[in-house]
Order: sequence, then structure tokens, then C-alpha cells
Amino acid sequence: MDFRRIEIIFLVVFLSLDVFLLVSFHNSQEVISNSTSGVSSTLSDMKKRNISFGKLDKKTGTAYYLGSSPDNTLISNASKLRHQEYEYNQTSYKLISNLGEPIKVTSSNRKDKLDDFLKKESNILFGSEYSYAPQLSTSTEVVYAETGPLGPMYDKTGQIVFTVTDGKVVSYTQTYMKQLDILQEKQATKSERDVITDLYSSSEIPNNSKITYANLAYTKLLEAKGSTIYIPVWFISIHNKDSKVDTVKKVNAFTGNLLKTSSNGDEYSNE
Repeated sequence: MDFRRIEIIFLVVFLSLDVFLLVSFHNSQEVISNSTSGVSSTLSDMKKRNISFGKLDKKTGTAYYLGSSPDNTLISNASKLRHQEYEYNQTSYKLISNLGEPIKVTSSNRKDKLDDFLKKESNILFGSEYSYAPQLSTSTEVVYAETGPLGPMYDKTGQIVFTVTDGKVVSYTQTYMKQLDILQEKQATKSERDVITDLYSSSEIPNNSKITYANLAYTKLLEAKGSTIYIPVWFISIHNKDSKVDTVKKVNAFTGNLLKTSSNGDEYSNE
């Protein structure tokens, strides 16, 4: 056997492999550099067009497809409630309550007062499992979203909605998901920075505007066979400085596609 020849062959193979790996690494660095340069250029262009925003997180994350089935947990525990009159909708699994003693609030203190109100189970069932959702709230409605270890749920199947009338919280509605099931292995999600720059590149962010909130939360994708499927969505709130109008863009955190709401309340891709 010609060992000298074998040595030469192995040497050539290894040298070729080294060259291939070196070229691949160089190309990947060029792609990263070009991508970073493109994002920086987009951000600079946004500033020139008077679009203001805070520090945008460029880190990607992971999330899941989730599923749940409705149940009657709320009405089963409703006897714990005090100083309110309630009824229960068996179709929507929604608790509807009128407070015996309305809560006086202002625009500046309503969150703090309702945070305290939620701490007592005689006021709100499972109140500690909800958190304030500024993007979903208005001057007449204060919304709290069910929030678990996987993140908040910006969906009507897991919310408390307080009604504000003449400076008083007079009533609320509540929905609750007792359990969320992970349907698939975790997948990568888009970063806050990538989602916002993509929205701008798609002409979804007007000139002279401000990004006021950017939250990642789960929301309903569809209902199938009595169960609800949820996906992670970026909720991007945009304030138009000219019209003074606030809008919320919803982006699929897995794909980056802009979502719209169908007539039955399900989300669907705009692309």
C-alpha cells in the first residue's frame, strides 16, 4: 500500500475542507454585516421621518403553539364573590358582574386602584393571574389579561374588562382559561427590532408618529373541535402625532406576517 500517496490525499482533502470552511465563514459574516447595515439604515430613515421609538430589543426568543378548552371554572367559584351581582353566560363562558359599590378612579390612579381590587378573591376570581394590558384599554374600559409562565394572553378568552362610567368603575366581565396545553415544540420568534423595522419597510408606520408600546403576547388563531389555538403575536402600538389617533398592529411572532381580524374574531395573515 502506498502510504505516502494516502497521506497526500488526506492532506489535500483537509486543505480543501479548510478552504471551504473559511469561505463559508466569510460569506456568513458578510450576510450578517449586510443585514446589520440594512437595519441601521432603516432605523436612521425612520428617525429622519420623525418616527420616534425607544431602545429596540434585537434579541430573538422562543414560544409555542398553545391550546385550551373552555370550562365552567368561573361559575363553579362564583359563590366566593361579595358585594356584587353577577350572571354567567354558558355559551361564552363569561362572568358578568355589577359592583355594589362603584370604584372612584381617575386616569392616573385607575391602574393602582384596580391592582389592589384584584388582590382579593372576594372581589375578583383568580385576580392574581391577570395583569394590566395598556394596549387593550381605553378611556371607558380597563383591560387585564390573563398572564401565566408563558406570557400574557391578549385575547377575549382570558380577560377582565372593567367598565368606567363618569369616573367610576361600575361593572366588569371576566373570562378565564384554567389550563393551556403546549401543542408543539418551541419555535424561534422575531425580535422587537425586526418586527418594527419590517412594519416600517411595509409602509405600516406613518411619518411623524411614535411607537408607544411593543408587547409580545398570545392571542387566538382559530377554534377547532371545541378547542382554541393560540399563537404568539407582537402587538405594536403606534401614535400618529398629526391625527392623534392610536392604532395597534398585530404581527405573527413566528413568521413576521401582519395579522388582521376576520369577521368571526380569528386572526389571519395579510400576506
